Amino acid sequence: MLISTTTMASMTEPDLPAIPEKIAALNWTQAEMLLTLGVVPAGVTSIKSYRKWQSDDPVIPEGVTELGQRAEPGLEAIAALKPDLILGYKWRHSRIADELNTIAPTVLYTQYPSQEDPVDYFVRMQGIFRSVALILGREALAEKKLKEMESELQQARSVIKAAGLSGHKVVVGKFVGMGLGLRVYGDSSLAGAIVNKIGLDNSWHSALPGRDFTHVDLLKLTTIGDASLIIIGSQPDNLPDMAQSSVWNALPAVKEGRVYYLPALWSFGGPESAARMATAFASHLAPEA
Repeated sequence: MLISTTTMASMTEPDLPAIPEKIAALNWTQAEMLLTLGVVPAGVTSIKSYRKWQSDDPVIPEGVTELGQRAEPGLEAIAALKPDLILGYKWRHSRIADELNTIAPTVLYTQYPSQEDPVDYFVRMQGIFRSVALILGREALAEKKLKEMESELQQARSVIKAAGLSGHKVVVGKFVGMGLGLRVYGDSSLAGAIVNKIGLDNSWHSALPGRDFTHVDLLKLTTIGDASLIIIGSQPDNLPDMAQSSVWNALPAVKEGRVYYLPALWSFGGPESAARMATAFASHLAPEA
């Protein structure tokens, strides 16, 4: 039985005979959500990369089975796992939905907003988290975790306000493509939502079709104007060639020391990622608040 969730209104859960105990997570967001709900997934894709780029928070313990790449899950490995349930995303996994469905009941969620389904990532993520919790019979724990996330957001907002930074314009980016471009996050992204919710002003508004981010080159980056830059996953002593360019160094944020370099944060995660991102943004922009 394949359950493919699209809009928030039509989100449904599989009619399982019992609460699933052995779950295969085909993406890091589902792995994070399961761990946040106190459930260790039986298998996850790209575990090594989760530990590096997702920040391994919550931690994936040793013994979880590797299921191949996120974009290319290993069907044989999934079948050998004999899961009770498979969780994935429609945009990555709908092409193998029939094969997955022959292995175990499968739920494919819609991750990104679109013209047809414009609900932003932050709202969508909470709906998906509640859906997973309902499948697991852990609704009360999900609400507790969401309240904890909101508390972290409010704390970060207080820090930003105390530092006199309310309304300060920022653009959140990440070096990609061998450092020759910058992925920047629009208003419908998790990063964009967090920026706005803690009292800053997300100043990049556009996104690629079917995504919540876009990629820009150096010349296009000049359109950010006076906004500060938050760079995720890079540090000043190890920057790519893009940051050596005279165009980069002419950006107001660079010249005025308003580029904030943060460790890896998962921009497509659940409540744990959202809370961690809010705290990181506030602590880097207002370290003495």
